[in-house]
Amino acid sequence: MSQTNDLTGRTVLVTGASGFLGSRTVAILTEQGCSVHALVRKTSRTDHLQLPDVTIFYGDVADIESLQPAFEGIDYVVHAAADTSGNEEAGKLSTILGTRNILTLCERHKVRKLVYISSCSVYGVTDYKPGQKVNESSSLERYPEKRGAYSHSKLKAEELITRAMKNETVPVVCLRPGTIYGPGGEIYTAMMGFSLGKRFFVIIGDGSFVLPLVYVDNLVDAIVIAIKTNISDNKIYNVVDPVKVTKKEYVERVIKKLYPNSRTLYLPFNLLKTIVSIQSRFFSAINRKPLLTEYRLISSQKNITYDVSKITRELSWRPPVSVERAFGNLIDHEKRQPQILLESEKHELQNLSHATTQRRDVKPT
Repeated sequence: MSQTNDLTGRTVLVTGASGFLGSRTVAILTEQGCSVHALVRKTSRTDHLQLPDVTIFYGDVADIESLQPAFEGIDYVVHAAADTSGNEEAGKLSTILGTRNILTLCERHKVRKLVYISSCSVYGVTDYKPGQKVNESSSLERYPEKRGAYSHSKLKAEELITRAMKNETVPVVCLRPGTIYGPGGEIYTAMMGFSLGKRFFVIIGDGSFVLPLVYVDNLVDAIVIAIKTNISDNKIYNVVDPVKVTKKEYVERVIKKLYPNSRTLYLPFNLLKTIVSIQSRFFSAINRKPLLTEYRLISSQKNITYDVSKITRELSWRPPVSVERAFGNLIDHEKRQPQILLESEKHELQNLSHATTQRRDVKPT
């Protein structure tokens, strides 16, 4: 594999540095011998970024002038900042305009390479057949506005990235990760189903759905490799851990280990689809946006797999952290966290305990 200069002594700017992926990227880059410029908002928590060779810069990717100081003396950029709130306007500013600003400054400062963190949500999943293997050439989402603000903005931002690739304004690598997980990340995502606190989990489907998981450190490893090699320039790569994990396996190996007293329910997909359809018609009748649409449900639950042969073949990417160790790290981290019970959960537990006591007091007739 053709390598660029070793990263020791290089300076890397990481946007979204206070976030789940950004903070791990910062930490691992410093282990690689890099100096890191960590770009965060003024309101962001930064205590976990207080590391040797890390300089914190405050700015907003939607405000190009606020980014100028962070770009001074930069060799590489990892652009991980994006809006995840699902708000349409925030997506336009942080994700789309933010990406345009980063590209402009990368060109202006003659950055050696930009690594852009996209998402597998840009794929047109509803058009695919069940069981289809999705590679980097597979069709993208045709109706991003139906998919939600996050997917819409990520697709529009990626269009800016691919345009820069064609124009060769700056060397760019676009990584499309699956569902990123690990210590500090979400334990139970909407793709899995729904939950009531840590006591009751509803799993959509029969549990055979293969989750497109990528452990956070494995994704950062792909980022580092993409920076180091010239082969990655102006290319797109899926980044998903190759070991397949189903919903049922995740529940048994993670959820049940973390919350052994929890209960689980497998909700048939077709039943949920019917419920969502009725809900959508009701909300339409009262002129309000539905909580969930059939399109988004189908997009999130189509049983497909993501092909990572390209990044494996071209960049020799081999996830350094196994599924077993990843799950172990996640469980160990969660068990070390203080167990804070919300007042609403306390109230529900008290009601449950009271009801149970009453049932015990009733003698059989």
